[in-house]
Amino acid sequence: MEKVCVLIPAYEPDEKLLGLIHKGIEGGVWRFLVVNDGSSRSCLPIFDEIRSLGITVLAHEANRGKGAALKTGLQYILDSMPDCVGAVTADADGQHTVEDILKVSRDVAEHPESLVLGVRAFDKDEVPWTSRAGNAITATVFKMMTGIRVRDTQTGLRGIPRDMIEYLLKVEGDRYEFEMNCLLDAAAREVPILQEPIETVYIEGNKSSHFRFVRDSFLIYRRPLTFLGMSLTSTAVDLILFHILADILFGGNEDLTFTAYVIARIISGSVNFLLHKNVTFKSHGNGGQQTVRYIALFLGIMVTSAAIVSLLVRVIPIPKLIIKMAVDGALFFANYHFQKVWVFKEQEKE
Repeated sequence: MEKVCVLIPAYEPDEKLLGLIHKGIEGGVWRFLVVNDGSSRSCLPIFDEIRSLGITVLAHEANRGKGAALKTGLQYILDSMPDCVGAVTADADGQHTVEDILKVSRDVAEHPESLVLGVRAFDKDEVPWTSRAGNAITATVFKMMTGIRVRDTQTGLRGIPRDMIEYLLKVEGDRYEFEMNCLLDAAAREVPILQEPIETVYIEGNKSSHFRFVRDSFLIYRRPLTFLGMSLTSTAVDLILFHILADILFGGNEDLTFTAYVIARIISGSVNFLLHKNVTFKSHGNGGQQTVRYIALFLGIMVTSAAIVSLLVRVIPIPKLIIKMAVDGALFFANYHFQKVWVFKEQEKE
């Protein structure tokens, strides 16, 4: 039997949690660990019954969020379960089958270098439209930011090898955004992501979920939205300077397009670096090393973009500004990806 602990964060659980645990014990789950994330007193009998089965139940006095509950459980595994080779996180609402939990547990034991995701099929009739749309959006954003296609970014059934626990505990987020940030962190560290197909189960239209669409969606997308906002600010600086230089000071001379581009990009690039270092990534890492990396990335993207813009303005009869906006837009996600996985990589390991 794989020594993998099944970690369940629970907020206001019902009898489905007990059913999952009883089936898991019968099915051969090695060990359960439950975190009561500030549930009401009416749920205490459920947690008492879980304890009576010899299962450890950790508790938050007040609701702190799914991410915080997962961190509490992962820290306990790291500190108090030395023989545990990894953790499988599962939801408390009964939407993960014991068979799938055991399947992901085996993957964790057999692939200690990988983060394992239990991925659902979203083309089934029983999948609520909110879940289908939410996953489509997050999967698209994740692919654009990392270059990695993940079929189910929202899955709560995940396998985490022991060696990954320590650095995942440092990932930002105390609510649902923690799970998305873990995926981004894994991609930044070039951790293999193993995707294991699982049964798609939605009970009563997923009404037991505590996910709040507006609030939690904002938290999930906060980092890319912050990156977008800071990038748009520096882009505005870039476009204004380019327009002033190319069309006003240089009088529209096409031979000076490259020069105008470079000057505008140097100034806006400095603004961009400071905004992303201090706002987007909140970096406290080696500033000199990050500056060198940023300059290298900046020069690479600048030369690539400038060359494309200089070529296109000669062959396409549309305003230079529109061409530049189109080219820079195409390079936006590549820029985010390399800043995330390379420029500010040292900061994320602290």
